[in-house]
Amino acid sequence: MQDVDDVMTDAEINQMALEEWLSVLGRLWTAYSKDIELDRLQIYQDMLKDVPLGLLEKAVQRVVSEHVYNSVPTVAQVFAALRRELGNPYDLDQAIEEWKQARDIEKAIYRFEGEKVKA
Repeated sequence: MQDVDDVMTDAEINQMALEEWLSVLGRLWTAYSKDIELDRLQIYQDMLKDVPLGLLEKAVQRVVSEHVYNSVPTVAQVFAALRRELGNPYDLDQAIEEWKQARDIEKAIYRFEGEKVKA
């Protein structure tokens, strides 16, 4: 039996999910020994906010393994890696939705729109 005090609120779950999701994005900086720039991280978050964690992890892993310069990969490079992970679809948004449906994870997806990166 779970203690009532141990139950997390939706806000707490959302915050933990956001932190995990941002830590995956943070790998783009860490892999190249760069300091995370909060303004730039916010832009990446805004641009990639609809990408589920599992797919983002695959894309970040791919882009880091293929990026040959000592610089943080661009958002465009992350989107290119997403496309390759999904088989180069014509409609990336539709492919992401199909990816989520195939895994029945829509109900577990938290959207981070409007969330601000915290220092």
